[in-house]
Amino acid sequence: MTDLRRVICIEKHTYNQSFPITSFLLVGVSNYKDSIENIKEGDILDMDFEPNNIYDSSAIVIKNITDICGYVPKDSQDKVKSYVPSQVKVIDKRLRKGINSLRVDIIEKVS
Repeated sequence: MTDLRRVICIEKHTYNQSFPITSFLLVGVSNYKDSIENIKEGDILDMDFEPNNIYDSSAIVIKNITDICGYVPKDSQDKVKSYVPSQVKVIDKRLRKGINSLRVDIIEKVS
């Protein structure tokens, strides 16, 4: 799988980090701080459609059992919808100075 290079600057420290091209940052994570508090890198989460979402009828939700952790961003929905329902693996978690982020990668479906 091809890696996507990103340069990230946090607190005046710049470093390069590679993420798989199939990975994405969840949106809405700040609304679910309690749900993601105990999540660690390597954890497996569930990905499914949420058609009753009042903001987006094509929303794809990421859950830890029954707790919502966040959503697939609109610009990534087309690339992941063929994998839904499926699971994702947490590959990066950052909780710094009020900024929460959770990056996940798609786990290939077993045929």
